[in-house]
Amino acid sequence: MVISEGQKRCALFVDDLLTQIQVVTKSLGKGMNNVPVVAGGAIMGDGTVGLILDVAGIISMARQKLM
Repeated sequence: MVISEGQKRCALFVDDLLTQIQVVTKSLGKGMNNVPVVAGGAIMGDGTVGLILDVAGIISMARQKLM
């Protein structure tokens, strides 16, 4: 899967892409707001919480590992 932030792109290896949905991102609160590459969470249709990845953070972390 290719993700992008502006002109920067990065490829992620995934086993399976199940679906694509639009969600409203919510903060995870004080205890979880400093987790790298996680932007927040969303309550899914079945009531579970799905983590929202921080694309800019993932790309930044990948670039740091290459240098």
